[in-house]
Amino acid sequence: MSNVCILTDSTVQFIHPNFAGHERVYVIPLEIQNRTQPGDESHPHGGLARRLIPPTSQEFVRFYAQLSREYDTIFVLTLSSLLNPTIRFALSASVQYSNHATIEVIDSLTTGIGLGLLVQAAASAASAGAPPAEIEQSIRASIPRVYMLLCIPGLTYLAHSGYMDYSQALVGEMMGMLPIFAIEEGRLTPMKKVRTQRHLFESFLEFINEFDSPSHIALIRGASYNTIRTRSVRQYVQETFPDTLFSEHAIAPHLAALFGPQSTGLVIMEKLD
Repeated sequence: MSNVCILTDSTVQFIHPNFAGHERVYVIPLEIQNRTQPGDESHPHGGLARRLIPPTSQEFVRFYAQLSREYDTIFVLTLSSLLNPTIRFALSASVQYSNHATIEVIDSLTTGIGLGLLVQAAASAASAGAPPAEIEQSIRASIPRVYMLLCIPGLTYLAHSGYMDYSQALVGEMMGMLPIFAIEEGRLTPMKKVRTQRHLFESFLEFINEFDSPSHIALIRGASYNTIRTRSVRQYVQETFPDTLFSEHAIAPHLAALFGPQSTGLVIMEKLD
């Protein structure tokens, strides 16, 4: 059996916990830090900024040393380097590390459920006995097949994360628009703005229709989501792609820290040829 494990970070979100090979998956934590930021204190979160603090190189070295007691190859699959610098510390630690295990650090170019789908596929391959070279090839082939669409009404969260100017974000929130972004090649890219929940979920359906045969579609529910529209998306997927796995998930804490707890989204993974 392949003596391989996968180390990922705590932005990961799995569609279910007991996937094949889950015992080979380890998670290094990112800290969610709350700090006071000057701004409009009357805003619901205007004076409170959240940010994700990546693990240090020393923390990665400790994980590498511990895992090398049991595994010969460690795949490190982190959230996009354009969303957080975690991979930089993972790479630095791989240079410092001097034990026998082989360390392969890979930028997932995604996060959350997208990252979870990639980790799950890698763990399943390792559990089935695939050699490390085949697992790495499969991971790298799968990365460009993961697509993520996000509606981020809490633009000040993006300002706190350094994606936009705070005053611009505050004005955007006051206008009540629903901005839609895609994560493309690891980068958060603005796509369009809509005014209503109905238009938002119509945009989600348009996004789904861009795919011929997805292997999985996951819906991310924000802290306050429209139940009827959520049901409509689920029914549409089941009717249009009856063989495609579909799942719904509440937004995870680390994704909420990045993009705000009201964010909703879709994650779609295409089938490998």
